[in-house]
Amino acid sequence: MIKKNGTVYRLNTPNTTLVLQADTAQILYYGARLPAGDAFAAVAPLGRRFFSAPGTNDYTECSVIVEHADGSFASQFLFSRAKTYTEKPVLPDLPSSYGEGRSLELKYTDPVTRVSLYIQYTVFEDSDVIAVSSRVVNGSKKPVRLRRLMSLQCDLIGTEQEVVTFNGTWARERHKTSRQVGRGIFINDSKGGSSSHERNPFLLIKGKEVYGFNLVYSGNHKEVAECGESGRMRVLTGLNDYLFDWTLAPGESFYAPEAVMACAPDEDALSARMHAFVAEHIVRGKWKKRERPVLFNNWEGTYFDFNAEKIEEMARAAAALGAELFVLDDGWFGHRNDDTSSLGDWFDNVEKTGGGLAALAERVRAQGLSFGIWVEPEMISEDSELYRARPNFAMKIPGREPFRMRNQLMLNMADERVQNYVVRAVTDVLSRSGAAYVKWDYNRSMTDCFGKGIAGGEYFHRYMLGLYRVLFKLQKRFPAVLFEGCAGGGGRFDLGMLCFFPQIWTSDDTDARERIAIQEGTSYAYPQSAMGAHVSACPNHQTGNSNPMAARFNVACGGVLGYELDPCALTEGERAEIAEQIAFYKEHRRLLQFGQQYRLEGENAAGFITVARDGTAVAVVNALHYSPAEPPVTVRFKGLEPSAVYEVRLCGSERTCTATGALLMQADIPVPLPDAVQTMRENSGCLRSAMFLLKRVRA
Repeated sequence: MIKKNGTVYRLNTPNTTLVLQADTAQILYYGARLPAGDAFAAVAPLGRRFFSAPGTNDYTECSVIVEHADGSFASQFLFSRAKTYTEKPVLPDLPSSYGEGRSLELKYTDPVTRVSLYIQYTVFEDSDVIAVSSRVVNGSKKPVRLRRLMSLQCDLIGTEQEVVTFNGTWARERHKTSRQVGRGIFINDSKGGSSSHERNPFLLIKGKEVYGFNLVYSGNHKEVAECGESGRMRVLTGLNDYLFDWTLAPGESFYAPEAVMACAPDEDALSARMHAFVAEHIVRGKWKKRERPVLFNNWEGTYFDFNAEKIEEMARAAAALGAELFVLDDGWFGHRNDDTSSLGDWFDNVEKTGGGLAALAERVRAQGLSFGIWVEPEMISEDSELYRARPNFAMKIPGREPFRMRNQLMLNMADERVQNYVVRAVTDVLSRSGAAYVKWDYNRSMTDCFGKGIAGGEYFHRYMLGLYRVLFKLQKRFPAVLFEGCAGGGGRFDLGMLCFFPQIWTSDDTDARERIAIQEGTSYAYPQSAMGAHVSACPNHQTGNSNPMAARFNVACGGVLGYELDPCALTEGERAEIAEQIAFYKEHRRLLQFGQQYRLEGENAAGFITVARDGTAVAVVNALHYSPAEPPVTVRFKGLEPSAVYEVRLCGSERTCTATGALLMQADIPVPLPDAVQTMRENSGCLRSAMFLLKRVRA
């Protein structure tokens, strides 16, 4: 997997090759896998570097900036040595990928200051994704200040590439956005302390090939794509240097978060490689590749207005429909009846839980369901027992009025005492409730970043290190619990969180029409098994739209299925329909959660097809809009075997046909959809959707 020829190193994955010239820190080649034997003498380096620093005539954005003890910024990192490892080294205190692979570590040292830069590449036998990490070691006799250390630099040839990012805001996360940078610079970043609703750290570069870059980190990130007159595009990804200033004493090291990169011939292939990597080398523990339960969550069914009898009634109704897990959301603790109080007081609201959380959990389990619980451990309300006892636990600046968001402050997770409190509090909640599932929420961003004894330029990253310390401990204490991440929906949907949380709530917007674009954008980097997707009540609580129950289910099947409504308020017809949906989902759950998923596009259509190894597939096609006398909605399927014959059934009907995979993928297949006019009369959102079940009947 790693071959050496002098100072040239060739890193092979199953389908790609990366060639590095270590002594000049240049990329000779990155693309489709090459046959053995090439010496690369015919390949000109063309100035493609895999790290850069101030002090040369390269004025493109650089990957590492060190302020030396004399106040200068120029660094001359010269090649010192290369070392290979048969096991992947662990990054201290940071989440990272894992698994069997080989690593190449390259060391560069500034001969004047003795500051060293290490860059590490890891390739896995079963993955086309390459993991990259960087660290700086202060070998001088005086402190230095690290102003920037990007995790990855990859210089590409050409200035006409398309840069694709996944942007949005609360309830509109990860919409695909494409642009041409031309000769200029584009920056994709977050500055609020999380990977953010606004700009996900995943980045695509589309030229002759498609390159994907992502970061195993949940805090402030920065991605740069810069093109100059040299005919080269520089891509950087890593920790954001916004308000970053880290002092390294003599002998100290700083580890940047791990980044990952992949190359593929097209977007579908790139996504497939990213999905496989997440499933095999990011998600870990009991829930790795394990089927996830169908859940009911009470939030949109009750909000804060519930008692033990209501929860028990909802759980009983959910169990009758085939649910496996009931999740008690916000409002069960302290004196929490709205969002103005009690965060931090993770003791029972006895009045609402009917004698305590443990008793209520048993009442849910008595219905034949597992019990799940909502917590928001990184937050604190000023109206709370915790704040009155420990106001210094809150993130705030002495002498300043704090900036409040959602009526709450944040805990100072950079403080080890606060970290220990959070571990104790969450441990207590899980121990007394016996919860099998935790929804870990995070409903605001950082503003008043301050901690006594913590340098301001180090705060954002020290917060993340503190959070990761908490999650490492809880993961070890509760290995069987299924944790689902949430950050006001999808505000922290990243590879760092997926190292601890096997799935993440994709968005607070549960409207099926809105979820099409949200889930499609998410799918470019993250597999469907990571995406929490719920069927919610109508009219939808975020948009006011009303869409057919079948359409809501079809869209939610693109992720991990749940229901976010009051099952007691359903009609008999709706109950029967949901029971059929859950039974269908359970029958095809492994396919829907872990099959290979492809995005489907057509004339006025969007959706997905998920294909299993045995040839079974489920496809969903959604009509994006309606206008009178519109042309028929058509689609071309993906991921099928061209020579195989498939039986295609339109779900919810007896309509079937047989066709070869080649025909289904190359012809424009008409999609039978519910009558548009009738759907408009009954549902204001007018989302029309069709689901197909495909079975390979002859290879």
